[in-house]
Amino acid sequence: MTIPVGNAVGQNSGEAASTKVDASALLAAPRPVPEHLSEWFDRMEAANRRSQEVFRNLSAKQMSFKPSNGTHTPRWNAEHMAGRQLLFFSQIYHALDPSIPVVNLNPRQMPKDYEPRHPDWDGKQEARFMQRVDDFCRRYAYLLEDMPLDRKPPATPWPSLKALLLQMERHYDEHTANVEKKFELADWPQE
Repeated sequence: MTIPVGNAVGQNSGEAASTKVDASALLAAPRPVPEHLSEWFDRMEAANRRSQEVFRNLSAKQMSFKPSNGTHTPRWNAEHMAGRQLLFFSQIYHALDPSIPVVNLNPRQMPKDYEPRHPDWDGKQEARFMQRVDDFCRRYAYLLEDMPLDRKPPATPWPSLKALLLQMERHYDEHTANVEKKFELADWPQE
């Protein structure tokens, strides 16, 4: 692969110069998740993917379905799960590297106070956002290289990094199960 010399990849300084790059070396780079955290990140991400599979099949109308039993919409569940994960990990990463912002996209807790961020999104779009949250967490996981699983992570109330990772796994599974129960309600929109 040849990359033009310039200010950034894909920009050319106007010169004909270029640099040879071994693309296979770039593609074979190790994952940024530290080895001692890999299993726990994988579990959290697997729970997120299971959730994405459920949401991916829902229309925008189904995502915004307000159950007659007063429980949250499927959309709230998707936004809440991803929002909590994003908040906790961005708090930790920000404490370790202040150039990473704290991102709080968690929706208001009570159904009557909830305003969706993207009311027109269908389940595929919400699932893509959930995946982007996982991608963010994985992207900066290298910052956790020296943090033991049993240590309290900075800037969060979690007693240990392992407790946070396990809770994220449970959190996705619990909220996804709550959404799946809505499919059985008499007023669930069939689409």
